[in-house]
Amino acid sequence: MTSRSGTTFRVASDLLLDRERDALAVGRGPWSASLRGSELDDIAFDGELVLRSIRFVVRDQDWKTLPVIVDAVDHTTSGLHLRGRVGDDGETVAWSLSVDLGASTFRVAVRAEVTAAFRRARIGLIVLQSPALAGTELVVGHPEGSTTTTLLPEHVAPHQPAIRIESLAWTGDRIATTARFSGDVFEMEDQRNWTDASFKTYSTPLSMPFPVALAVGDVVEQSVEVSCARVDAAERADAPLATPLAVTVVPETEVAVHGEDPVLEPVDGRIGAPLDSVVPTISTSVSSDPDGGRAGAVVPDTIAGILVEIDPTNPDWPAILDRAVRQAGTRPLDLRLVLGTGEEAEPVLRRLREAAVPVVRVGAFHRRTHLSEVTLLTALGDVLRILWAEGPTPHPELVGGTRAHFTELNRNHARLERWTGPVAFSITPFMHDRGGHQLVESLGMQAVVVADAVRIADGRPLHVGPVTLGARYNAVATTRASAGDSRDPELRAGFGAEHVPGATDCRQSAEALGAWVVGSVAALAVSGVESLSYFEATGARGLVAADGTLTAAGRVLGWIAELSGRQRVAVEIGGVSLGAGSPVSGSPVSSAGVTAIAAVDAAGETVVILGNLGETPVRVVLTGASEPRAVELAAGAVARVVVSGPVSGS
Repeated sequence: MTSRSGTTFRVASDLLLDRERDALAVGRGPWSASLRGSELDDIAFDGELVLRSIRFVVRDQDWKTLPVIVDAVDHTTSGLHLRGRVGDDGETVAWSLSVDLGASTFRVAVRAEVTAAFRRARIGLIVLQSPALAGTELVVGHPEGSTTTTLLPEHVAPHQPAIRIESLAWTGDRIATTARFSGDVFEMEDQRNWTDASFKTYSTPLSMPFPVALAVGDVVEQSVEVSCARVDAAERADAPLATPLAVTVVPETEVAVHGEDPVLEPVDGRIGAPLDSVVPTISTSVSSDPDGGRAGAVVPDTIAGILVEIDPTNPDWPAILDRAVRQAGTRPLDLRLVLGTGEEAEPVLRRLREAAVPVVRVGAFHRRTHLSEVTLLTALGDVLRILWAEGPTPHPELVGGTRAHFTELNRNHARLERWTGPVAFSITPFMHDRGGHQLVESLGMQAVVVADAVRIADGRPLHVGPVTLGARYNAVATTRASAGDSRDPELRAGFGAEHVPGATDCRQSAEALGAWVVGSVAALAVSGVESLSYFEATGARGLVAADGTLTAAGRVLGWIAELSGRQRVAVEIGGVSLGAGSPVSGSPVSSAGVTAIAAVDAAGETVVILGNLGETPVRVVLTGASEPRAVELAAGAVARVVVSGPVSGS
């Protein structure tokens, strides 16, 4: 099955949401699409993908995406009619969606009626285009009747590539496509900023004030009509539409006949030449759950340190810092401070200095902008110089950048031009979409993002992380979260991400998340990246699960951390060079769903860490060393292989 990213493998079941496991395949004439819950994905004309998705979304005043629930899917003479509701606790919006498939048009229309008053940041249809269209000419039609011709950006666009949209027109390899929008004024953003594999066209323009209060009975009506034609239309006639619409259940995870042993798919692998990058230092964040590792759970010894974010205005900051110190043990802290002024950092740093706690680096981010203002960094640098003027412990490295997504670095890096030190940013693949397909697709986009981050850093070292599935705080909220109102040395309610909706996801302990981590490190460990920080130490968001067992992600990160500082080696799987440092030629996932990272260890042997993101078991045969090695990977499995002898170097 082909996913929205164009991969040809079925994603491992334990990474998928229920709506992805039970997709409906919709087809009529030259059109086909997959209905996953309320989302129309993989929209293709004449067998060619033309759109990633068309979806109805509702986002509240803090940009949280509200769940869209489907109550009924009915057949019509030309397509489908869906009915449902939106809301976390009870119904907020009642909606209906019609899908009509014609000879050359694919039309989606939504009617949404507010049933409980709320404040929205966005409501309506969104359209996702493939990132493979980067560099393609795009003709933008505007409401007043004029047009603008531009290119879909190759580098990740910091701001909207197109605004005031009434229509979009572009041509792929074989298909010319036009999308027409009605019901509002639309604009486009480059979702690669958040590691989503798409260009997204949405309403209402962000230049309009938000959030907007909606009253009971308010109605929103929008439509998108997609028209397609073959580039060679003169040579072929359109297929007749006499056949009725076909809708069948397509279970994403059904890959083997019950009662039969799965057949291992053979995959060729090759260990290649050394790369120009080393494996970065691997760390994790302090646990924000109520237990905080008190049950005795510990992370792998090879994990280099503990990252902790401290806001000195939070009365619980001493307890959070003490927990980080306890979880770090002899490891150093990577301290990230959320400040209003540089002077606010002094009590936190003094506490660490007086306790002789090793601190490898200190970052400073403004609590309003989430950015490292240069004045803030200068003030913090002065505090560090005074406190660390004497003594045996090394002076911590000062880090700038953003505690938020790459988006903020991409949009605001000019404000850091006078900053010559290291730069940081974070990654959250579930910012817009919690689907398992999005999780896998984000790997390729991480390669794109880090390539642009290296370009922006312009020789300054990069520190990437925390990398977390869900957001550890809401960087785009219009209402500020409370910092807390009482000191609790035991942190019995947890803190931070423990109280952020969507921060915790059951797939944190999925076996296949280990394979995802392999792909993520392969994508991000390029020249210029000095450290990567993943997840939390323990708990529901941790490398060690709440029951004290090491998760697959924790196991893999422990393996990779053993190779920190060692030179990476190219790995080719199924003809795809995995994580070779190029977002074009170096995808971190092969067409069979296999991902890999390799490095030469201290003994001179090549260590290869493999993961299978697919639902089909594979047998990888590695060549390029003294003798071939065969590795069998079950669905979602990972493996560590030591290959003796020199690599081919070709």
